[in-house]
Amino acid sequence: MLFVFSCSSYKIKNTGPVNTGYNYISPSHKTIIDVIVGKFPGVKIIGNNTGFGNTKVLIRGGSLSINNQAYAIFDVDGIIYTEPPMFIDPQKIRSITILKSLASVNKYGNIGRGGAIIIRLKK
Repeated sequence: MLFVFSCSSYKIKNTGPVNTGYNYISPSHKTIIDVIVGKFPGVKIIGNNTGFGNTKVLIRGGSLSINNQAYAIFDVDGIIYTEPPMFIDPQKIRSITILKSLASVNKYGNIGRGGAIIIRLKK
């Protein structure tokens, strides 16, 4: 599945480990987590949406173990974050792409074993 969000109609393509969809980002979305919740199949939010380091994102198909769960990383215009980047204004998001573990590991190495959420901002 390929999902990318931007300001157009919603569209889904089946392309394997990459999710991109096109959708309108509502002004009611206050954080990046608000934008992601319920829009991408297989994406689970753990914790609350306060932005103080206790919110994690799990992507189905990510590498899991008993001792160390692999959480998704965030790539914001080429800068990698291990926590959700709550400082981003959702209205400035151009697109969001979800990579599952194998595609993410190929691009980011071991740090991407839990998947990656690629965010591109409007210029």
